Amino acid sequence: MSSYEIADEPSPEAGWENLVFPPSAPLLSMMWCGAWLAWPWFIVNARAMGSPTLRHEAKLVAAGLFGSLLLAFTIFTLVDAGVIESRVALQFALLAVTTLKLGVAYTVSAVQSRTYAIYQYYGGSSQRAFYVLMVGSYVRALVLGMSAHPIWLAVMS
Repeated sequence: MSSYEIADEPSPEAGWENLVFPPSAPLLSMMWCGAWLAWPWFIVNARAMGSPTLRHEAKLVAAGLFGSLLLAFTIFTLVDAGVIESRVALQFALLAVTTLKLGVAYTVSAVQSRTYAIYQYYGGSSQRAFYVLMVGSYVRALVLGMSAHPIWLAVMS
């Protein structure tokens, strides 16, 4: 006897039901707290919902992490080489890292939104992100203070 299954229907992970948040929550955490909180949160959220696009979302997060690392490394190499000389030029260059991280977070949020809509349609519930964001805003200084290296700060902030 075979069962009926929709290809993109979420199959929530048992025991993870209390970890489902709207995809806008990790996106907001990228803007408010930084990548250190947002990217792992996207993956946990996808797993908790049982997202059929979990691998795709994880690849996007990994691309965002490695892309921002590469971009930050390149920028600071250019600073060391004397190509980027002024503080203003450095700030504009680092804006590219921020743009990359926000673009990846928006893309993952858009991909995850489809699964979240189906998850909610079939009766799934989600949590409010207020407390996670509040804790994240307090922990942010500790996480970013783990290293004073500018690449760490550029990628994790």
